[in-house]
Amino acid sequence: MGKRILVVDDEVQILRALRINLEARGYVVTTSQGGDEALRFVRDNELDLVILDLELPGTSGLEVLKTIRSKSEVPVIILSARSGDPEKMLALDEGANDYLAKPFGMGDLIMRVRALLQVNVNDPSGLSTTDFTLDFVNSVATRGGEPVELTTVEWKILHVLVLSGGRLVTDRQLLKEVFGDDEPHDAAHFRHHITQIRRKLEPEPARPRYVRTEPGIGYRFYGSNASLAGQAKRA
Repeated sequence: MGKRILVVDDEVQILRALRINLEARGYVVTTSQGGDEALRFVRDNELDLVILDLELPGTSGLEVLKTIRSKSEVPVIILSARSGDPEKMLALDEGANDYLAKPFGMGDLIMRVRALLQVNVNDPSGLSTTDFTLDFVNSVATRGGEPVELTTVEWKILHVLVLSGGRLVTDRQLLKEVFGDDEPHDAAHFRHHITQIRRKLEPEPARPRYVRTEPGIGYRFYGSNASLAGQAKRA
């Protein structure tokens, strides 16, 4: 049986489009137009992913998200016509795994669904792309067969992003993973390290293929042409 996805949105056209496109890719899809109905379904069924609109009649999408997260770690992708960064950050802080503003491209949504449901490497020992390779065990990087010097912080950033498997990592999450809670660092200082990583590894640093920015929110690693080495597990 395919992965089970619940889609919650008050727009019938969106529900129909998502059902058709997701089922065409082998997913088992249930749809709901309201927050209360969605919560009942979540309570009574095992799910692999929830796609959730924030603006719902009755119980809001944000309240649905809070209730889901209090009981389950099921991945949640937020949909919303509100494009402001505070709205995105609030949903991500409440436990959403990703956020997509309406109107959105179906290909972009499918990519995010796959990233959250794919087989990931729990602790990757290495990464190989058509442009560079990373050996996390020995801290050895090469680009075009030539060695690349990466700093300790750059290695930590890459490890977190690669481990995310294409999922969005917020600035706050990345700062905490790399620097911990003991030492304060701001996002501006952090962006310097991202710039250096791109300069050293990306074929076109000004148009990054791998380390992509979600403006005002964070970063994600696009590794569609990459292969991981390590102990695999189901996400």
